[in-house]
Amino acid sequence: MGNPLPKNMFKGTLGELFVQIRLLEYGVQAARPLRDTGNDLIAIRGKVIKCIQVKTGNDPKKPKPQKIYDLMAIVKLKEKNGSVLNNESKISIGHKNDERKNYRELTQELVDKIWKNGKS
Repeated sequence: MGNPLPKNMFKGTLGELFVQIRLLEYGVQAARPLRDTGNDLIAIRGKVIKCIQVKTGNDPKKPKPQKIYDLMAIVKLKEKNGSVLNNESKISIGHKNDERKNYRELTQELVDKIWKNGKS
């Protein structure tokens, strides 16, 4: 038996995997870096690469301004009886310097804009 995963790491890991799967659905390959240096996912489509910070929770803190990343994804997991309801969980995403109120739901249309020319 392995060491137990702390609850805060469990939810964070679920959030990262949720973003990774959703990006794959939309034609973006994303992987965790070998070492955690502040980027949770490195995502690529065509020749456009984006470093993504993923935060899971209702009101997560933004990383320190000096952290280098392109996009921040916020995952709000919907749970019922201890199980995550994937279809009811939400991902919003925005550029590093965007106000959180300007983050938008992660959709195919938004992914196409971001990975077409690097901007939404």
